[in-house]
Amino acid sequence: MDDVLETLRAIDPEILTNVVRQDLNNPAFEVTEWTVQRLSDKGIANPDGLWLFSGWGNNGKATESWSAVLKILRREEQDLPPSDLWYWKREFLLAQSGLTENLPRQVKAPRFYDCEEMPESAWLWMEHIETHDPVRWALDDYAFAAYQLGQWNSAYLTGASLPDGNWLARQHYRTWLDWMNYEKDWKHPLNQKYVSEYVRERYDRLWNEREQFYEVLERLPQVFSHFDCHRKNLGIRLSKEQEKELIILDWAQCGIGAIGTELNWLVGMSSALLEWPPSELPALDTAAFQSYIRGLQEAGWSGDIDIVRLGYVTMLAVFIGLIFPGFARAWCSPENREFALQILGSAEEELFLKGLPMLNYALDCADEARALMQKLY
Repeated sequence: MDDVLETLRAIDPEILTNVVRQDLNNPAFEVTEWTVQRLSDKGIANPDGLWLFSGWGNNGKATESWSAVLKILRREEQDLPPSDLWYWKREFLLAQSGLTENLPRQVKAPRFYDCEEMPESAWLWMEHIETHDPVRWALDDYAFAAYQLGQWNSAYLTGASLPDGNWLARQHYRTWLDWMNYEKDWKHPLNQKYVSEYVRERYDRLWNEREQFYEVLERLPQVFSHFDCHRKNLGIRLSKEQEKELIILDWAQCGIGAIGTELNWLVGMSSALLEWPPSELPALDTAAFQSYIRGLQEAGWSGDIDIVRLGYVTMLAVFIGLIFPGFARAWCSPENREFALQILGSAEEELFLKGLPMLNYALDCADEARALMQKLY
């Protein structure tokens, strides 16, 4: 990180000036002073990739403050196909495509200003998003987000064309399963101690039926999706017209997925990251799902609600449910204590017990998905 910081402090001022002029929509703006610092220490996949540049300059009439963000994307040693969930260059290509410049409804992404590819990385300059919503969202905040996601997804079911870039993520749930080690994960002491034989039997049934669940996700109506819209990647702010809008950050996993599946991240992943108490998942499910449906319908969609519910519960079952044993290995082991405390505020056995309600909830979702499959197909 120190090497990166030294490089950024020596950046060409012309590069910075070009970014700031775009951000302020002022081609005559002159940067007079600036600093750079790490934007956050809460990143998971790319913890040293976000840098905040800020300072002062002359707008032609007076001194004005400014800020912008640089995201550094690291080239992976393994050459992954562009549709793979972990393809390193996706957000860079998204910025070049202009796909997020005119998202439907009140869903917004940061503005992208410049991008440059290098031998070992890519630099992506973007808007510094500042919101004033509380750190801990209330149920109404999640409901607002779900409504906007429904409005956005509805556009691709009522006439808008799906993007077709080969770099968009597809079937990403298979990538997550590649990360698991079934035998090793279940041998983790916390799984052995707290997961009952009955729950393990329910899990094994889901594991053995996973291809059937995947096939359902691939049969359902498809929409352009973010695939990572949990609380840490979301913000609520007022637009210039003083209307609330949903800001979605970090588009590195965006792609094409089934209707309803965005709720897996808003509900399930927000709980997995302890932004919402896992023990209160049913309340979040009810509020978010009802709002998502309302967003779809008020934007012009008139399809079968059961189809949406099937997309949501199927995705949550195969995402939160199937990877849960690996959650203990990846997050709750003593060697990862410091990182877990930094990101989640809990570690080891305490973290496992906080997250354990997610497993039962996900297995209940699997049961609901099976009933809907039988009803619809």
